[in-house]
Amino acid sequence: MPPPLVPPAPLSDGVILLRLAKDRDVLAIADASHDPESRRWLDDEPLTPERQRDLVSRARERWRTGRAAPFVIADATTDLALGLLNVQLEDDEVAGFAVSVFPEARGRGVGSRALRLGAKWATQELGLARVYAEAAAENIASLRAIEKAGFRREGLLRAHCKTHGHRHDCVMFSVVPSDFRSS
Repeated sequence: MPPPLVPPAPLSDGVILLRLAKDRDVLAIADASHDPESRRWLDDEPLTPERQRDLVSRARERWRTGRAAPFVIADATTDLALGLLNVQLEDDEVAGFAVSVFPEARGRGVGSRALRLGAKWATQELGLARVYAEAAAENIASLRAIEKAGFRREGLLRAHCKTHGHRHDCVMFSVVPSDFRSS
């Protein structure tokens, strides 16, 4: 089992912050899990009332196991939850990122800000050698957000992703520590 991850103090760029989930976030997360646009691109099932009850403790357990770093994306001024950033640690050098922005926060650059902030933390603080993100080739909003965050497009992975039982093409992106040297 990997060593536990120590959650950082909230990470912020002055507009958004990345922080641990709080009990008051659960309703917003549950509501967003039923959003049709999110459901179109994500394979996760909507949160049931049973899963809502232990959402915060499950997130803390993922940190404790060292396998994932689930963040809530929040407004830096109001602390209102705007989305989720999940960092899946594959090993001690590589992590995959998945971002989901709640419907009311879309179109404001929230996803790209969260991806960039999380990638800087992962490469500079955790010392990861590579962080990647992938999105369905047809998911234009996600592709733009990932590119805007500074991730470099690596290529099209044919029939790589599977959502709702159907294989489809995904675009792979990554950042490495040297990508942040000038920023």
